[in-house]
Amino acid sequence: MNRFKTIASLRRRLQHWAVRLLGALSMAALLSACALHGNDLVPDQDKVGVPVTAIGHYGAMIGIPEYSIDGFHGGNNSGWGGGGSIACCVLLPRTVTKPVIVTVKWETCDISHIKYVNHRKVDPDARCTIEEHEATVPIHFAVPPGDSSGLYVHFLPGHKVEVWVSWPGPGSTLYPGPKFPFGPAPPYAPLPDEKPALPTDNSTKK
Repeated sequence: MNRFKTIASLRRRLQHWAVRLLGALSMAALLSACALHGNDLVPDQDKVGVPVTAIGHYGAMIGIPEYSIDGFHGGNNSGWGGGGSIACCVLLPRTVTKPVIVTVKWETCDISHIKYVNHRKVDPDARCTIEEHEATVPIHFAVPPGDSSGLYVHFLPGHKVEVWVSWPGPGSTLYPGPKFPFGPAPPYAPLPDEKPALPTDNSTKK
């Protein structure tokens, strides 16, 4: 009986080892293909693809259901912090010789009017108030795109946007852009002169 258990155990180990070896070979082949043909993925060889990350500075009561940069869909983000979700990739010039201007479109989801008790909505049918925004802004290049860790989009109070290309990310003390919003999220307090950048949909999405 022990002999059969030993054979069965050995068979399972061999199968496990074979699966791992096959996975390693597949990954090596994929990386090799990317290395050989990576340039083919970018039609314009004067451009390079960089990942995109969003950082929210709004506060606890406002989220960002979706955003885009020149039509590139970046996904969604929390209204405070974030930076963990990465979208790939937006194309930028390999060599920056003149200002690069982009149009950022985004939605905000305001829940400040919704009452919660024990983290549950008092009115289960209550919905956040959606507003649409748009801003055309320059990209701040701390380093060339090919030397960066990505493109970082900051959504700031007053419905303002800053876009940075940098090597250290927003969590670093060396990051040149707006400081990353660490710590507990404060409630969102609109600025006295705050206005949406573009027409606002004050209706409530259901």
